[in-house]
Amino acid sequence: MRFLVRPDGRWRGLPALFIIALVVAGVWMIGTSLGSSPPIVPAGSGFPGGSGTYLTRSSPPVRVSIGTIGVDAPVQRVDVNADGMLQPPSLKEPKTVGWYSRGPSPGERGNSVLVGHVDTAATGPAVFYELGRLKPGDAVTVAREDGSSATFRVDAVQLFDKTAFPAGQVYGPVPDARLELVTCGGTFDRHRGTYLGNTVVTASLLSAG
Repeated sequence: MRFLVRPDGRWRGLPALFIIALVVAGVWMIGTSLGSSPPIVPAGSGFPGGSGTYLTRSSPPVRVSIGTIGVDAPVQRVDVNADGMLQPPSLKEPKTVGWYSRGPSPGERGNSVLVGHVDTAATGPAVFYELGRLKPGDAVTVAREDGSSATFRVDAVQLFDKTAFPAGQVYGPVPDARLELVTCGGTFDRHRGTYLGNTVVTASLLSAG
């Protein structure tokens, strides 16, 4: 599953105006402990229903909890390979979520991206198996390495064909703190051994501390 961003941060085939506002960006699909809670500052107008705030201090996520679908999973850093493809956690760790570590940490201004498997041939249902069941208003809480946490409210749950993956929505710059949860979805193509779509959940920061 290839997206539209190179490892150097340039969108494939799109003008420089739309360069993702990350230090270095690159995508594929479907820190230091500071000992105190980071401050929260107001941001510009956010996604409908968003709080319009964000955390000012970066801290890697260590765990994500989604009570509605029974997820309570560890989070590990993931990165892109030389081809600009984001590598999810190993299939040997189907219950682990991956955080795109070159992007914002959850709660910071921007789109923080978490990816996970929907299932595996060896183990069956994986960590994001029921991601598509989420509804607007559901809560997603991310525990951060510095001891703080960020709780997000789901704004949208969408299924996209992989040929029409919304790279701008998931990785593009935004004025407040959002969380993008991504997994495979839709019909499973047995001949190709892959799902034909991606489930994308967009959530905005509700509270942090």
